[in-house]
Amino acid sequence: MRNCLVVTIILLLSLSTSELAAENDDHAEFVKQVEQGFLYLFKGDNKSTIAAFESALAIEPNHYEILHYLGMSYASDSSWNKAVEVYRRSLDLNRDNIEVLYSLAIVYFKLNQWEDAVEPLKSVISLSTQHARAHEVLGKVYVKLRQFTEAVNVLNKAIELKPNAAGNYYELGNAYLNLKSYPLAIENYKKAIQYGPPDFADPHFGLGTAYQRIGNRTKSKEEMQIYQRLQKEAAEFERFTRQTRVDPNNLEAWTGLARVLMRQKKYKRVIPVFQKCLEIGKTQNAPTGAIASYYHGLSQAFINIQYPKLALEPAQKAVQLLPSQHQFYNTLGSVYAMLGDVQRAIVIFRKAVELNQEQPYYHLNLSKLYKSIGNHKLGNEHYQAYEHYLSQQKKTQ
Repeated sequence: MRNCLVVTIILLLSLSTSELAAENDDHAEFVKQVEQGFLYLFKGDNKSTIAAFESALAIEPNHYEILHYLGMSYASDSSWNKAVEVYRRSLDLNRDNIEVLYSLAIVYFKLNQWEDAVEPLKSVISLSTQHARAHEVLGKVYVKLRQFTEAVNVLNKAIELKPNAAGNYYELGNAYLNLKSYPLAIENYKKAIQYGPPDFADPHFGLGTAYQRIGNRTKSKEEMQIYQRLQKEAAEFERFTRQTRVDPNNLEAWTGLARVLMRQKKYKRVIPVFQKCLEIGKTQNAPTGAIASYYHGLSQAFINIQYPKLALEPAQKAVQLLPSQHQFYNTLGSVYAMLGDVQRAIVIFRKAVELNQEQPYYHLNLSKLYKSIGNHKLGNEHYQAYEHYLSQQKKTQ
């Protein structure tokens, strides 16, 4: 009997040890899949990220953080319904997770399920009263639901938390427009334009609509024209971007893209585009004028982001390639002025005036430079020339 008891105990101990080993192996595999998931996530490999996190959760399903990351991966893949399912599983495990609540609301917004987005956003705000993004999105949701009074209250709080966010002013303008509070709509649309990027078209449409409703047809027409121009530029940007992707050596497309980005004042983004234009243009033996224009554009872009040292060489090359272009001398003169080389800037600006003495701003530049070195006589002469040619220019417009 004693021998049987010993055998039984040994068998039980053996079984417990094997179960523990299996459990440890499973957890080790879970950890491995999670680590691989994050590695793929950082590499931007969305499909592999999803596969790894799904494998991890198949082993240990009750990890709300990993569920959140899986939901984010589904959202990045535009698999909105799967993202909703996974976010809800995460919230079942931790109902007060602010970031999961916010992520769920964003997916509902993407799905145009405005009403479903309200409660998770309210929960976020309840848990974190200073959550600017939640106020922002909830304000947009209320505008979509045509609950404009509620939108005004929430968006004003969003602006209090993020006073320079152009999108909040735009949505607040929409709310006031629909409440027929036209002066307040105009005020907020103007702030949206002030704080937004140069290509932010929608506030101009709202502003044009508000002016139309108060009977100011002139301003309405002006704003609508700006809106149409910006819309056209956006369409051109998409077209040229698509062409450069399909045919990476399409110089015409790269040139068009550079032109649009300069009009949109996206100077940092246009720099690599001009560099690409130069690379392709030289390979394809583009005309000298085209190469010069790329150097000139590159210089202007560097000037506008306050990098005169980087602007100097392309400005010099533009002038060397096409010495008859007065605009190129003006740009080169501006670079020398920014670098503090006033005497050289004066020489270059005088060359610009020699090529086109009727351009008022060349005289204005010389006026400022002469006055900066104490030569008020020449400074005043060029300022008078500036005023004269500017008035002549306005008469012909």
